[in-house]
Amino acid sequence: MMMIIIGAGPIGCFLGGILASNGEDVSIYEEHSCIGKPVQCTGIVTKEIEKIIKLDKRFIVNRVEKVRVYSKNKKIEVPIDDIVLNREKFDKYLANKAKKNGAKIYLNHKFIGIRENKAVFADKKNKIKAVEADYIVGADGPLSDVAKSNNMHGKKKFYFGMQARIKGKFDASCYDVYFGSICPGFFAWILPESKKIARIGVAAKGNTKEIFKKFLSIKGIKDNDIIDSQAGLIPIYKKSVVQKGNVFLVGDAAGQVKATTGGGLVYGLKAAKKLANCILYGLDYSKELKRLNRKLWMHLKIRQMLDKFSDKDYNKLLKKMQNKKIKELFKKYSRDDVKKLVFKAVLSKPSFLWYIKNFIK
Repeated sequence: MMMIIIGAGPIGCFLGGILASNGEDVSIYEEHSCIGKPVQCTGIVTKEIEKIIKLDKRFIVNRVEKVRVYSKNKKIEVPIDDIVLNREKFDKYLANKAKKNGAKIYLNHKFIGIRENKAVFADKKNKIKAVEADYIVGADGPLSDVAKSNNMHGKKKFYFGMQARIKGKFDASCYDVYFGSICPGFFAWILPESKKIARIGVAAKGNTKEIFKKFLSIKGIKDNDIIDSQAGLIPIYKKSVVQKGNVFLVGDAAGQVKATTGGGLVYGLKAAKKLANCILYGLDYSKELKRLNRKLWMHLKIRQMLDKFSDKDYNKLLKKMQNKKIKELFKKYSRDDVKKLVFKAVLSKPSFLWYIKNFIK
């Protein structure tokens, strides 16, 4: 069978690699001229990714052992085990792996639409070509043209993220996260690549540019400290149509992103694995996603609760998280395993039931 995947990011290439390794005819189309660019991701993932992909030292920039969480008047330090990726190298690694498995990758091909089971593209010279396919997969990001062209997109909401790589002096073992009025609506971060370089950014629903400038100013960052910068949309999860006939959506295109953190890499890779099994063995994609969707729903409910928080509420939450048992849970259970993390926290500190009550409203 002929498989066409739109988008040569990590999710599309991971899916393409699995299908090609099972003998399918796979073509991956990418509108940009280079794999891994532009970078539109913070690049931090939990250790959960190691259950999906064997990581290579060549694309691991750093490992962080703790996170400092800030509200307006409170700070706590929590042990974690997170990995900082060089996203360009990571994306290229998965693309090369897909090619080794037999997938073909075409750059400079912009997806235009679907006509009679054919995916239509415009190449670098605007030459139009239609490619027949048994299956078409949209792995083409938050503003998925595949979703739009097949009336699968619906009304979506987004955060807008801005990040810069900054020269300075940093604690390479720890990253910082800021909640509350310092970054209204979502959060800000300082993520070290090393002792000399960190990724500093913010994400918000509106006024992101102004919030970002203010955050850099607060942290004493000057223009000549900036190495480079990135920006991008982060879809806010909502259950949506992910399959229509022989057309599928996966990753950011399907909104498979944690509403608590904006991270979509781990869940996107898990969804890609499920989609590959559905295509290979004739399973129902929507049904196979039920467990993953429940986890994404929990992240969304937590985010909706946090959206109502004042600085005072964040201060109270961080005070409760000072508990030694709670901190140990963050080391043991990653934020990708949110169900266990939440309910183990309640068992360890029953006063968290107040948050559960607000969580389920």
